[in-house]
Amino acid sequence: MDLNNKKSNFPKAINITWDDLENLVWDVYLNLNETGYDPDVVIAVARGGLVPARILLDYLQKKHICTFQMGHLTGDMTITENPILIYPLPEINLTDKKVLVVDDVSDEGMTMNAVVNYLSSKVGDIKTAVLVSKKDSRFKADFCPRVMDDWRWVLFPWSKHEDLVIFTEKALQITGGATIEEIIGILEDSMNLEIATRDIEKALSDMSISGEIEERDGAWHLL
Repeated sequence: MDLNNKKSNFPKAINITWDDLENLVWDVYLNLNETGYDPDVVIAVARGGLVPARILLDYLQKKHICTFQMGHLTGDMTITENPILIYPLPEINLTDKKVLVVDDVSDEGMTMNAVVNYLSSKVGDIKTAVLVSKKDSRFKADFCPRVMDDWRWVLFPWSKHEDLVIFTEKALQITGGATIEEIIGILEDSMNLEIATRDIEKALSDMSISGEIEERDGAWHLL
C-alpha cells in the first residue's frame, strides 16, 4: 500500500489539547479584562462553545450561562448550505443584558454571522469570542486568541473522537481495508498529527458496535 498517495484525501490539521484549551480561554478572559467588557450572561453556541464557555464562566466568576444550537446539520443528518437554528434560546428576557457569545472555531464565518443575526434583537449588547479563527474567515470575533494563517482542520478534545471516526472511515474507504497501524500511518502522514493508538482503537470499536465495519484477516473493512 502506497501511503503517500493517500495524503491528498485528508486535510492538514492541528490538535488542541486540554492544556491548549485552558490557555486559549484564559487569553480570552485577559482580553475581556483589558477592554473592560463585563458580560451579565455567557451564551454558549452548541456544540463547540459549550466547554470553553463553561471554563470561561469560572474565570469571570459568573454563574449565568445559557445555550442554543446553530449549525448545518438537520435532524435527519442532512447538511445544509447555510446555518440553521436547530434548538432556540430559552424563553428568557435578555434585552437589558450584556452578553458574551462563545464558540470554538470560526471557519468561513457563516455560523457566527447567523448567530449574531439571531441574537441581536434578543439581547441588550453583544460581544463574541471564538478560540480559533481562520485568517480568511468572513466573521471577525471581538475576542479571538488564535488566528491561523493557513487553513487547518482543528481537533478539539471534546470532538476529537467524532473527527477520528470520520477520518478512519475515509481511510478504510480509500484503502479497501487497513490495520490499525496502517490507519494511523495514513492519518499521521497526511494530516501532520500524532495520533494515539488508543484513540483509533476507540474509533474502530465505536464503528464496529454500530455495525459499520468488521475485522477480517487482521484488517478492518467497511460493511
